[in-house]
Amino acid sequence: MNKIVSRLVRLFFVSTFVFGTFSILACAQDMKKDDEMKKKNDAMMKKDGEMKKDDAMMKKDGEMEKKDGEMMKKEDMRPIVAVIRADWCPYCKKLEPIMMDLMKDYGEKLNFVVFDITNDETIAKSMELAKEKGLEEFFKENKDKSAFVAIFKKNKEVFKAKYKTERDIYVKEFDKVLMSK
Repeated sequence: MNKIVSRLVRLFFVSTFVFGTFSILACAQDMKKDDEMKKKNDAMMKKDGEMKKDDAMMKKDGEMEKKDGEMMKKEDMRPIVAVIRADWCPYCKKLEPIMMDLMKDYGEKLNFVVFDITNDETIAKSMELAKEKGLEEFFKENKDKSAFVAIFKKNKEVFKAKYKTERDIYVKEFDKVLMSK
């Protein structure tokens, strides 16, 4: 009887160790994936930041004439592509590489704005960005939707999609909005 109890105790400790090891490995893999997604997100936010710099340069270049001693600035009239994403969203993980590629192709013609709803901190930053871009109402109404894309032309929403990860859909809609008056 004593040997059986001893073996059961040993079996318990060995199985606890093995399952604990697997749990640690699984957590490590999840952390690695989270780090990779954070890097992608940072790259995407950096790209958005670069576009802000480009917008500032355009405003500087777009100074038109003096009116009552002040410079009038040309507004960015490009259609806006608003993307709402989150680190925890599986659809966002599929959508982000597509959007990054489309930003390269359409960055001169469309104004891409990325809103991150991963956590309270990123939501607060996204709300500030929404106010800055004139999309505050849109963001308030949709801040609970991840993998959400909307296109605005002349401050009017002309397209929206949720969980769509096919590049062709966006190419068609981007081209359509660029061709319309």
